[in-house]
Amino acid sequence: MRRDRLLKSLLRERFVITLKSGEAFDGLLDRWDESTVELLNPFAVTEKSRVQVDGRMYLPRAQIAYMQRPEA
Repeated sequence: MRRDRLLKSLLRERFVITLKSGEAFDGLLDRWDESTVELLNPFAVTEKSRVQVDGRMYLPRAQIAYMQRPEA
């Protein structure tokens, strides 16, 4: 519950989300539920590139290692 309150306060903020597999994605936090986080305007991020992903991206919360909010 506490994590959901934190996410609610950060709605439409940009995050870089790194999965436990090491893959990373950048996008605007739009919605979430107990099992999924939804990003708008997502990008796949690697050390050398940032590639836009079509549409919305749905990431399983259980696979998220951490979320970073880049400073502007």
